[in-house]
Amino acid sequence: MRGYFIKDITHEQCKQLINENTIIVLPIGGGSKEHGDHLPMGTDYMVTNWIAEKVTERFPVVTLPTLPYAYFPAFVEWSGSISIGADNFKNFVKDIILSFTRFGVKKFLIIDGGVSTHLPLMVLAGTMNNDYNVKVAVSNVIGLGKEVQDEVCTQLKGGHGDEGETSCMLYINKELVHMDKTVEEYTKGIKGAMKNGIQKVYFPGRMATPKGTNGNSTLATEKKGEKILNAMVDDLIVFLEAFAVLEEKDFN
Repeated sequence: MRGYFIKDITHEQCKQLINENTIIVLPIGGGSKEHGDHLPMGTDYMVTNWIAEKVTERFPVVTLPTLPYAYFPAFVEWSGSISIGADNFKNFVKDIILSFTRFGVKKFLIIDGGVSTHLPLMVLAGTMNNDYNVKVAVSNVIGLGKEVQDEVCTQLKGGHGDEGETSCMLYINKELVHMDKTVEEYTKGIKGAMKNGIQKVYFPGRMATPKGTNGNSTLATEKKGEKILNAMVDDLIVFLEAFAVLEEKDFN
């Protein structure tokens, strides 16, 4: 069974589809955020929207329009980049969720296309669980499809506008990717915060590389992007299959 995009259905259909058995999907991906000289500002939006479309084609969810504005503090110095304050962002998403809980919905999946967005969304998920007995699942963009990304990507490290993200955009819309402007550059970080790829200490920072990326985008290919994106969708489907049969009596 496939799902529905709420933008495409009528209010009459909504009355039939939105109830205590519904899983509402909210995709969140920045629509105006720098991604170097080679990727469009809407990269996060397009990647997250693509994933949401494929999930909805494969599973009976009701999917909301992708939210293009969120909490991206690391990019405020880059022209054109938009960041919403963490509390404003969290409360805005909460209001979206409450718009459906009044009709009995208890299950939500946020497809989170950001990194900095993850912490306020996790806080919100905990609040909704404790205060409303509502389960808000939040995907982790770093974890989705990671096994496949680690297999196909060969860059030293990455995280923004890198080999993986550029590959995904090549697959989604290669006309928007300027491969002649790809670079290899890495954020410096601080000693002790990371060791062997494991975060030991969270240390906030801003995007400060010359081109505003972190990784080796020169290695990107369309084929790599196809594999990574499909793996991300597969991970979400596995979760949704378990989420759909979870009964309220088993919420904890």
